[in-house]
Amino acid sequence: MFDSKKRSIVKSVTWRVICIIVSIVTAYLLTGKIDVSVAIGTTYNAITMILYYFHERFWNKLKWGKQKNTRT
Repeated sequence: MFDSKKRSIVKSVTWRVICIIVSIVTAYLLTGKIDVSVAIGTTYNAITMILYYFHERFWNKLKWGKQKNTRT
């Protein structure tokens, strides 16, 4: 079994939404500036979302650690 490309994209986006919120809040706590916090949070997470997608697709191609579903 493997994830479809669409599933990988949806997983990436939903995870990144969580990460964007955490990044913005963390940056705000450190800087006290909302505009800087939003810039840091969105830029960082846009880049890592793209990288995560390719990471996920790479791991999907590897057979290592995968098991076939033997239940019927």
